[in-house]
Amino acid sequence: MVYWALGTGLQLLLLLLVLGGSELQVKAKGSLILRSFDEMVLECAELMSIVHSKLARIRSGVMLPDEDTKCLIRCVGISGRFWNDHTGLRKELLARYFVTDPADAYNVNRTETCLQELPALELNPEKCCGLAFESFLCYYYNYGNLRQDSVFVPLDHLQLQHVTSRCMDVHQITTEQLMSLSEGAMDANDKVHCLVRCIGLQTGVYSDREGVSIDRLYAQYGEGHCEKEFKTHAVECITKHRELAYGSPCKRAYHLLYKCFEDVRNVISAYELPDSDGN
Repeated sequence: MVYWALGTGLQLLLLLLVLGGSELQVKAKGSLILRSFDEMVLECAELMSIVHSKLARIRSGVMLPDEDTKCLIRCVGISGRFWNDHTGLRKELLARYFVTDPADAYNVNRTETCLQELPALELNPEKCCGLAFESFLCYYYNYGNLRQDSVFVPLDHLQLQHVTSRCMDVHQITTEQLMSLSEGAMDANDKVHCLVRCIGLQTGVYSDREGVSIDRLYAQYGEGHCEKEFKTHAVECITKHRELAYGSPCKRAYHLLYKCFEDVRNVISAYELPDSDGN
């Protein structure tokens, strides 16, 4: 039997329970964030004090390689979660901001070729703006056209912690209670089921009516997993289990949102404590 280790790493376990200017408007329900690329450009331009003439040029689609433009695109990447100075580009998230041409069968290959020609990521703050900008240009010139509508933005680590803490308060679950639960006990615990549902609702990856949003779930929790394998597994499990009679919305959410993703979410061995017999 395996027991879950929480302690100061509580947020790590709870991340695993879910499979987060005047012109700027962010549409939100709970902690759900939907943003367009242009909205993030406006926000970053305000934060970075980009002059109006340069902002107008960027919004018109003219991407000159000056330092302000490079760092503004990096800021947009951070806001949209498709760029990180330590891990680089998350390609599948940047791709969401583009509309592809169905008749263009080579856009992915062109984009990949462009990315492969870029230098390797370095932990050098002076080079991050340039690499983020060049990575974006690979998509901008090869992948498709920028979308005008809003796209789901995954919550960052602190935002996920806030959602988890709020849901724990709502359902009166303490750290000590969670620490005492084996996996089997979690399967039988109504409060844990409702905690999972609460986090799913708040992050926008689940609803009682629509079930699991596989696209959003992968965007939020799929980093490091093959997108095709992640989604194939998800469809198979959800199709198998969604019509079963679970008796409550919480139990249904727990099985669809948690149990269906045990094999594809982040590795949990580092957060488990073995029994005294070593099993």
